[in-house]
Amino acid sequence: MKNYLKAQENEYGQIIGIPVSNSLPVHLLVENLYGKNVTLHYLSATILTEDRVKQIWQCVNTEVDRSCWTYLPYSGFETADELRIALESCFGFKGTTHYLIEVNHTIVGWIGLINQRPMDHVIEIGNVYFSHQMKQSTASTEAIYLLLKACFEQGFRRVEWKCDELNQPSKRAALRFGFQYEGAFRQDRIAKGRNRNTVWFSILDEEWIHLQQAYIAWLNADNFDEDGKQKKRLSDLTA
Repeated sequence: MKNYLKAQENEYGQIIGIPVSNSLPVHLLVENLYGKNVTLHYLSATILTEDRVKQIWQCVNTEVDRSCWTYLPYSGFETADELRIALESCFGFKGTTHYLIEVNHTIVGWIGLINQRPMDHVIEIGNVYFSHQMKQSTASTEAIYLLLKACFEQGFRRVEWKCDELNQPSKRAALRFGFQYEGAFRQDRIAKGRNRNTVWFSILDEEWIHLQQAYIAWLNADNFDEDGKQKKRLSDLTA
């Protein structure tokens, strides 16, 4: 039986959850994360150099399909200065940790750890922008792996993924990355003047033990042929 399903009886005959071994708050240790093909740079004033802003602006400015912004809280950026201001403020997300995604010495996207709840050991992966240069690539999967690995190694018990119920690509990605569907919050918020029902997904610490092995196997060079095509899908390994 999984830990989240376990219960016990208290002195009043009531059924309650089992004790948590470490009930102290967990705060994210902010640092750069390094993978085989991806580096996640903690977004800060020192990291946000003119060269890096130019690199990420090149990605944003060359997006052919502007539908990539539909489900994000902003509608893209018209100038490099506008983008810089958004990066400097972490896109208006308060109390969050954002990273610039570097592949082949070039910044090609960003991703955040948001809605941190230190007392509950919970954190969420969100505000994800995988540019056209990295969508459906090894880089996007490795970026998620690096974040999950860091969160669970630092003591978080639960990592969440939330998105608009109508955002089919995000829902498919969550399942592919090993998140479990939990349900929908109806009329959860108003996004860009429209109703949004929000679907919730999560990975628990006890599930990560097995999921990590699936990620490692998928990212292994032996899982790709000479043309870079995967031999086994991540979803098959996480199933």
